[in-house]
Amino acid sequence: EVWLVNLPQKCLEVYRQPTANGYEIVQTFQRGETVAIQALPNITFTVDEILGD
Repeated sequence: EVWLVNLPQKCLEVYRQPTANGYEIVQTFQRGETVAIQALPNITFTVDEILGD
């Protein structure tokens, strides 16, 4: 699992389930949304917390 903070687009990109050709799951989260670490689903963050003001 890889999280990429995309500052120009003000979003969080999450890449999961790597394969030889890339990642099976690619998700984009916007401000106001919540994301969890796949291995620790009870721990959540908001995109706002990650990006700051």
